[in-house]
Order: sequence, then structure tokens, then C-alpha cells
Amino acid sequence: MSRNVPFETSYNYIRKIEKAAFICLVVSAILTIVNWILPTKTDWISDKTLDCFKDKLKAINYLSMVVYLLTNIFIKIAFSLVEKRKRDDLIDNSFNTNFSDENTVNYYNNSEIDPGIMKLALNSFESSFHTENTLKLMLFKKFCKLMTFGLIFVFSSFSGDGSTVIRILFDISIPLVLLNDVVIIGFYYHNVININRVFTIQFTNIGNKELTQQDIGKLLMPTFDYYSIKAWANTNLDSDIFNNHNEEFSRKWKTRKERIGLNV
Repeated sequence: MSRNVPFETSYNYIRKIEKAAFICLVVSAILTIVNWILPTKTDWISDKTLDCFKDKLKAINYLSMVVYLLTNIFIKIAFSLVEKRKRDDLIDNSFNTNFSDENTVNYYNNSEIDPGIMKLALNSFESSFHTENTLKLMLFKKFCKLMTFGLIFVFSSFSGDGSTVIRILFDISIPLVLLNDVVIIGFYYHNVININRVFTIQFTNIGNKELTQQDIGKLLMPTFDYYSIKAWANTNLDSDIFNNHNEEFSRKWKTRKERIGLNV
């Protein structure tokens, strides 16, 4: 049976907006560098024409910065709404309910588990496991992005081009946004590692035995923790990393299930 993810279209839409935001960031960085290297006076062009050209470049630069900053806010809002649809599908898959208009097919790899708390926790563990592996690669990518683009705007704020208050505010805001992304990803990744460790311990102890009331509480604790940190981070996972490594992550997930003693 083919794989079907109804909310994938919404995620793809968010990814397109993220790419547009990245283009704005690149454009702004390039224009910032151009402003550095443009001379203040030339013999082959009048000062008035040169100043006019610089003003146009700065206007485009400001516009790119504003679009980048506003787009990041919009992405956070849109991602939060899509995640609500994904949680509804999680509940449907785990308990055979019908909260979603259309459910995913072959999205979760735990069809051998009967509907109930165990399946909810295992689906959450699977999601958290893939999240951990994706965040690990995302963290390095985000750090490189911070060092590449962040330094450009920091240097600009201390250069002659950053002499005005407005320009300094714009130049500082970009590195702060990039730094904020790195901090969030790092904290998100650290918490998911701990959550997966708890999941592994609890599932190992429970194995295939019938759940007791205490076992349900032990499984719900990391499940709640995962979706709490996920909601706090409100961060879309890198689709390129996920798609390129999905088969690898799935093989690791199958191995993890075998090691904790669950039926596969």
C-alpha cells in the first residue's frame, strides 16, 4: 500500500516559504557586502548617481530584511496549525478514532501494536526518535548558517554602513534570529535525547507484558514531555535532511524496537 500523508501539502507549503525567507537572507547578505565594497567616490560616475545607486541598494536590503523577519513569524504560526492536524492523526492512529477528515497511511511503522496507550507511546517514541536524528544534523547546519550570515551582519553593524540607528537595529536583529534558532534547536535536541532515553528504559522494562496502571503512567510521562518540548520549540524539521536520511532513520528505528523487545 502506498504512503499517504494528508498534511504533507501544508508542510511543503511551509518549506517553500522557508526557502523564500532564506533567499531574502542571502540577498540581504550579498547587498550588505556590496555596500562595503562600493567606493565612496569614483572618477567614472558622479557622486549624486553613486549615492542614488547606494540608496536603492539599501532600500532593497531593508526590504529583504523585513520580509525575512516577518516570514519567520508567519512560519511559526503556520507550523503550529499544521501540528494540530498531525496530533489529531496521531490519536486516530493510536486509538482508531476519527478526529481527522483524512488519516495517514503507512506513516507510522507500528501496525503490529493493538490500539491503545502502548501504541500511542510507541508512535510518539518513533516520532521522537526520528526527531532526534534529524535535529542532530540540523544543529550543525543551523550553526554554519549562524556563522556565515550572522557574522556578516554583525560586522556591518560596526562598519561605516551601520552608522545609523535603524541600520544597526536591522543588522543586529538578523544575527539574533539566527542565534535564537541555534539555541532552540540545541535545547530541543538535548531534551529529545533525554526523552528517548526514558522511552527506551520504560519499553525495555515493560516488554510485551500486559500494561498495568503504573506502566500507563510511565509511558505517558515521556509522551507528554515530547509533545511539550515539541510545542515549545515550534520548529519545522529540515525536510531535506529527513528525506535524505529517512531510510537510515527507519532502519535504526527497527533495530531500536528489536533491542527493547517489542514485536516487529
